[in-house]
Amino acid sequence: MAADGRRALVSAIAAGLFALGFFVPAPARAQGDDVFTVRAVRVDATAENAAAARAKALIDGQRRALTRVFERVALAEDMKRLSRPNDRGVESLVQALEVDRERTSKVRYLAELTVRFKPDAVRDLMRQSKVRFAETRGKPVVLLPVYQEGPTAMLWDDANPWRKAWNAIPTGDGLISVIVPIGDLTDAEAIDAQAALDSDTQKLGAIAARYRAGELIVAIAKLVEDPETKAQSVEISTIRHGSAFEAAIPAPPAPGQVEATVPLDTPAAIEKRLAAAAGDLARRIENDWKQANLMSFDGQQQIVLSLPLQGIGDLVEARRRLGELPSVLRVDITALTPRVARLMLTFTGDTPQLQAALAEKSMALIPQPPDWVLTVAGGEAPAPAEAQKPAPPPKPDRPRTQ
Repeated sequence: MAADGRRALVSAIAAGLFALGFFVPAPARAQGDDVFTVRAVRVDATAENAAAARAKALIDGQRRALTRVFERVALAEDMKRLSRPNDRGVESLVQALEVDRERTSKVRYLAELTVRFKPDAVRDLMRQSKVRFAETRGKPVVLLPVYQEGPTAMLWDDANPWRKAWNAIPTGDGLISVIVPIGDLTDAEAIDAQAALDSDTQKLGAIAARYRAGELIVAIAKLVEDPETKAQSVEISTIRHGSAFEAAIPAPPAPGQVEATVPLDTPAAIEKRLAAAAGDLARRIENDWKQANLMSFDGQQQIVLSLPLQGIGDLVEARRRLGELPSVLRVDITALTPRVARLMLTFTGDTPQLQAALAEKSMALIPQPPDWVLTVAGGEAPAPAEAQKPAPPPKPDRPRTQ
């Protein structure tokens, strides 16, 4: 097809979309709704008969699934304010229930459930309880566990107790995944303990790219001894690389600043203490992410922007990604040509939060006074064209995630 013909076709499609008031309404938020789905809920109940055992197991599973949703999205410090519904209230929040792997006896019932909750109903319950929550899923965070004992720093070593502690943490299903690299030869060649402590940008970038991570955290556990009492403890500190958590921490700790001290009653206690410290830090990382991406219901904002187009597919792809953001309530097209779409976004929160959410979808909201430009990775870039980043290498097999 000639270039003039392609332009004519795009113009015709664009005109049709514009005439129809092409927009993304709130119900299109597929990712936000998925946040309210819990899978692989195992139930096992015993009662006087099989029917009673089944009823008991199903309500127990739905209640535990609801708790997992609350833990996934709500700020930890607000959980104590959360109103816990009774059995009938829990069932009223369920949109769909899938039952798999059923096994029964005369008095026992076992199964595995997938529970989909009504997003708006769960949101209303949390808002009524004044519980702050987030729904935006983030890109993975790579965590490098460096253990220091005297002059020795360990990262990939089998003897690293700090790495063992992180590998023992059960896989989570929160809004953000913490990936502990598998520590194979490729990882070892990409970065070592000293380079991590020295914040070697090139090597940190290589390991982050391998795991397609949006952020990277060097978690340091340093064994120290009191010179007088000879009592030992472990000092925990972090060095964070990236901007996704900045909104959550108005005054972040300086790189390497001690954030927690873990006392060791006996040398043998180190494994147990480090496991607890790793769990605490993992929860803090996730809570920081929630804090940076809290849903706001105080009001709505609108922003007008330009979306450069190479073809109508760029507009369709932008629509898809925007529809997955819980904070984006509506997208209206105000003008459309074969090369540029003018969009009006209605969203909750502030502009920095919107930019952070867009970044998680590989989109960028760039100020070009007096306008804003929205770019989509793989699509058209604003002038002057930005340098294209190289594609990340293939994802390694089975990294550890928390």
